Amino acid sequence: MKRLFLYALIFLAGPRISFAQEIKIISYNIYHGEYPDQASKPNLADIANLFIQLQPEVIALQEVDSMTERSARIYSEPIDLIKKLSWETGYRGYFGKAMEFGGGGYGEGLLVKKGSQYRTIALPTPAGGEPRAAAFVKAELKSLEEFYFGGTHLCHEFTDNRIAQVDSLFAYAETLSKPVILAGDFNFGPNSPEYNRIPSHWKEAGAVAGNTQKTYDSENGARIDFIWYDSRKFDLVEYKVIEVPFSDHFPVWAVLRMKKDQQ
Repeated sequence: MKRLFLYALIFLAGPRISFAQEIKIISYNIYHGEYPDQASKPNLADIANLFIQLQPEVIALQEVDSMTERSARIYSEPIDLIKKLSWETGYRGYFGKAMEFGGGGYGEGLLVKKGSQYRTIALPTPAGGEPRAAAFVKAELKSLEEFYFGGTHLCHEFTDNRIAQVDSLFAYAETLSKPVILAGDFNFGPNSPEYNRIPSHWKEAGAVAGNTQKTYDSENGARIDFIWYDSRKFDLVEYKVIEVPFSDHFPVWAVLRMKKDQQ
């Protein structure tokens, strides 16, 4: 009887010890909730359906309105875009306000299957311009592994701001007690001084996958939306850019696996 009990314990513990669950991630700049080429046409239903189909564990969203006059123009009344997406997808939602805007707030959004310890950190703007922020959550997988996930949208105007924001964001990530993944619209490309300033143990999923596909659907195109991970803690399994017309950006998708010594 004791031997059977021991075998049962080994069976239950085995997958937890031997295998880490894959973490599916999306980062998406949602263009404040409307189609970019059709003014006042809502895009949240299409975005919600995409998330339901793909079932990522964590989602970082940028250009998020909360109870703004702009959202009222699009949706006939002021709405919190994250609350609406949370309701439509079943994910837990968090809005990280970067600034006051249009009678409400504007900033970052997170959708997670399971999370706690949500917080928003302000990012520096030494050159002025719009306030910027990053939203963080401690996420938990079905297999009980925990990691921190941060979403951000860096300055679109000044290199000095982006450099300061990169320094602040990655320095903060290094203080966290669990493995960290960062995602968002960084507003710089792979050949920029900001990109090259990021510590070498942080890897960008698109670069590791050798995928140079644009993520910003402008006339000339640009690759400015990234998923970063600490390569000491994670391995990349998959990366892709999802070409859907719901925003002026494309969602970026990655699958990571936590290294065994991090479990």
